[in-house]
Amino acid sequence: MTMHPARRVLLTALVAWASPGLAVAQSATTGNELDALNLADRAEAAPDKSGGPWRIYLEGAGTTRRLAGPDETAGAVRASIDLRYDAKLSPDLRLVVSNRLDLVHDESDRPVKSVNTLREAFLSWARNDSQTFDLGRVNVRHGAALGYNPTDWFKENALRGVVSPDPAALRENRQGTFVLQGQQLWPEGGITLTLSPRLQRHRSTDPSALSLDLGANNSRNRWLLGGSWRLANGWTPEVLVHGSEGASPQIGLNLSALAGDAVVVFGEVTSGTGQTLVAQARQETGNERRRERAALGLTYTTPINLSVTLEAEYNGAAPDRTQWRALQNAGPTAVLQFLNTASVLQDLPVRRAVFAYATWKDAFVRRLDLSAFVRQELETRSRSQWLEARHRWDGVDLAVQLLLNSGDAGSVYRTLALRHALEVSLRWYL
Repeated sequence: MTMHPARRVLLTALVAWASPGLAVAQSATTGNELDALNLADRAEAAPDKSGGPWRIYLEGAGTTRRLAGPDETAGAVRASIDLRYDAKLSPDLRLVVSNRLDLVHDESDRPVKSVNTLREAFLSWARNDSQTFDLGRVNVRHGAALGYNPTDWFKENALRGVVSPDPAALRENRQGTFVLQGQQLWPEGGITLTLSPRLQRHRSTDPSALSLDLGANNSRNRWLLGGSWRLANGWTPEVLVHGSEGASPQIGLNLSALAGDAVVVFGEVTSGTGQTLVAQARQETGNERRRERAALGLTYTTPINLSVTLEAEYNGAAPDRTQWRALQNAGPTAVLQFLNTASVLQDLPVRRAVFAYATWKDAFVRRLDLSAFVRQELETRSRSQWLEARHRWDGVDLAVQLLLNSGDAGSVYRTLALRHALEVSLRWYL
């Protein structure tokens, strides 16, 4: 949805501003670890008691938020239905449909709106065991990192609504892109080609709750070519080249590997000619130059089911400390335009940041899961922090989420309209 910048800031403050993606994370690679489409991909998982093609759950939630104004608080209630259908129509033809409907009643004067997100709807044809073709709306995800994914180019404009700032939930719940996609695997590698056509040149200024929102992900012709191969000692690099109508090609690299029994190291980097985020917010042209983005980190898993990820993040298109001050001097409207643009693109709004994420399965007691992250940006020294406690019964989850944005006056996360938010939700799996 396109909305007033202040409303967009309120809604997307829950995104924690750089993640493509914030539920428990898991790797989604193929059995032979060579699937170029899913290298180091993480997606939200839900129990499937029947083992059938359907995964459906209902969710109700109540939220209270503290906003930037003095004594300004707002509450909201949400009812959601989330479904996924994944089944073979024949031995070589598969149908996938994934959809989420969020009905929201918001008391604030800048309300979050009800929205339906058609995440995926595509047919997949397996010509043989090593060659597949997909046609339809696909959630194309790339990236070896967790908190910030520079190589995940199809995340831009993909969020219609945010129910959790967990990176894995963001990647799972965004709407996909209409594509024709083919993949060829070999014993030691694979190659993928994704073609995304222009279906609607301009995004609607205020798309309806049930809109397919074609102008968000398919407003221009795009393509993505990726190849991966297995090297010695378990290293499986992935090289990507992304092209877009009216823009210079971008090249990316993903790496992930085991470094011992309990440590996974990962990294991703992109390079290409483009505008700064400030220039994109102002819709300026010219002054393009080569810019790099990168994320580098590791994940350590302890014997007690506690996993901790540490990640260093860099965005060469984002403002440094001096440029942020200059942006503030341009006035609050310029700042809101910039933060809105960073949110829509799901790009890191600062030059440098560090990100820590932890998830603990069966913490303290059985079936209690804890997840948390902290993002500390290093330009103005502000922070975004999130914590979730989720207790699982047979077919029912009860969760509590807390988000807190803090920092000195004038710092990046302190500039957001949202100070903190508390949500309690109940999820029922059908």
